[in-house]
Amino acid sequence: MLRRLRAAAAIVGCAALGGCAVLPRELNLSPLWFHRTDETGAVLEWDCLWPLLHYERTPEGGDDFRVRPLYRRVTEPALAAVEHQFLWPFGRVRSDDEETSHRLFPLWSWRSRVNDEGRRDVDWYAAFPFLWGGDSDDDREDYFAVFPFYADIPQFLTYDRFYTLLFPLYVRVDKGGHRHRLFLWPLIGTSSCAENGHRWFRVLPFYGHDIEPGRHDRRFLLWPFFAWSTENQDSDGPVDSVWIWPLFGWRSGRTVAGWMALWPFFQHTWKQDHFTQLNLFWPLFHYYWNRAEDNVTQWWLWPFVARVRSDDQRSWNLAWPLVWWREYDDPDGRTEQLFVLPFFWHIVQQLQGGGRDEHVKVWPLAHHTVREDGSGNQVGGDWSLLSPWPWRDGNATGIEEAYGFLWQLAHGRTRAADDHSIDLAARLFTRRERGGTTTASVPFLFNYETDRSGARTLRLLQWLPIPLGGGSDTATEPTR
Repeated sequence: MLRRLRAAAAIVGCAALGGCAVLPRELNLSPLWFHRTDETGAVLEWDCLWPLLHYERTPEGGDDFRVRPLYRRVTEPALAAVEHQFLWPFGRVRSDDEETSHRLFPLWSWRSRVNDEGRRDVDWYAAFPFLWGGDSDDDREDYFAVFPFYADIPQFLTYDRFYTLLFPLYVRVDKGGHRHRLFLWPLIGTSSCAENGHRWFRVLPFYGHDIEPGRHDRRFLLWPFFAWSTENQDSDGPVDSVWIWPLFGWRSGRTVAGWMALWPFFQHTWKQDHFTQLNLFWPLFHYYWNRAEDNVTQWWLWPFVARVRSDDQRSWNLAWPLVWWREYDDPDGRTEQLFVLPFFWHIVQQLQGGGRDEHVKVWPLAHHTVREDGSGNQVGGDWSLLSPWPWRDGNATGIEEAYGFLWQLAHGRTRAADDHSIDLAARLFTRRERGGTTTASVPFLFNYETDRSGARTLRLLQWLPIPLGGGSDTATEPTR
């Protein structure tokens, strides 16, 4: 059905554009029909029965075809990738040189990819979370699950392997050489471990222990009321602790100490020259410092003010959760964020190697995004009136393309340094500057264009040409 619909739309487009020598570069009969071509006659974008059918050529030279809001097909020539989106974000089919995947959440998901060893790796689920399966060419993965009756899954959640039979009657988990078995999960557990005679056992809430000779000894009785332990037995500074919840508790060692009273209201734990944590009338006052975590220092007087500082980040919060300011460094560059929730946020990212991204949003009225190269030239970005979707970047992928027509009264895009456009809803007015040329139009009334020589033409009723002069013999060749 979708293939026939695309073919029909292509026929309409070819019929409309086939006489490029006769038809103008921009023909606006919206909402019935709209098209725009470049100076060579190649199609840049078209709409048919707006907002239903839409096509545009991507800045990378790929194709973007939409049957809004149900379906989208987009190609990425650099990756030899084709992606189909339907009922977005629930449905997706994508393939490229290394990976093929498809999903219709929560009914089905399938993914085939080349793993780090260069072997094919397949994972799938059906009727999430009940049916799971997968395998790989190198036999590192071979699993199947019919949850809750049976499951045997590698690399599941945080475990090396997860196995269950008639969950929650029996569960077995492997992690880091340890194997734990649980009956009536999570109430009864025992272990058989390959390392250091490790012993783990519990019958919640009555008794439990976690003992690894020479490293730690942890026990509880009538959990969570009574617990005691000895940590760091393999060092010169073992730490003993006792917990009588919620009344009091303490820990002590050569360099470590701490106490608790009326948990969670009063707590203090510290290690000399390493870290300290203090809670008074929690959550009203909190203080934390840790040298091992990039010298992070955090404190708050909730809900009035909070502060975080470390080697690679700085932040403030006022009137939690309303006002946030944060600046941090990561491998991509330096990012500064300001949020006044839910109405305003401002994000600036200075990219490694040059370049800058800036995003401003006044929710739900508008947003404006600018992307600059290392010389300060705008090479990407967009803006919109209205802008109710509260996320951006990866969390917004496909949303604007499928549903933006529902709320966008006006929308502008910068696809490249020399490619800027503006559109009102339903193409009531549209304008695009690209490669030194301009086209603009209002449905049925007029269209306007300039070429690279500077010659200007106005067409009344989309058809009758009126030359407006201009032009130069020094025009450059058109961009293809």
